[in-house]
Amino acid sequence: MSITAETAAAHKNDPAVLCCRAEAGTKLEPANFEDPAIFPDLIDTGLLNVDGALKLGQVLNGSTLTKTVDSLTPITPDIVDKYDDDVADEAEAATEDAAEEETAVAPTVGGTVSNVSMKAVGGVLKLYIGEGKDIAIEFPL
Repeated sequence: MSITAETAAAHKNDPAVLCCRAEAGTKLEPANFEDPAIFPDLIDTGLLNVDGALKLGQVLNGSTLTKTVDSLTPITPDIVDKYDDDVADEAEAATEDAAEEETAVAPTVGGTVSNVSMKAVGGVLKLYIGEGKDIAIEFPL
């Protein structure tokens, strides 16, 4: 799933991974990238390896792909025409602000349903419903 400019700004220090297949000559913009919130699950299942990947902040500068690549491909120096050497310090401040906003919002459970728990872990909301058939639902925040 592609991300917005706001999400890209909040995740400038996270690995840059394409969400969809992209042709050589594509100018990289936020909509080309996968949401970093799902990376832990993809890495755990072996679907993604971000070793050597550039950061979002390094390639959202007008970088263009030099090769056609598939979805879930990390952006590395050999597939872009240019990249910044480092991510600006303001990206760290934006990430910290976003983290503070996330922790300030506490999930709540409404109604009178018993055996229900909800918690946010590593950017993923986990909802467990113990009544009935033990339904567990997880999705990125």
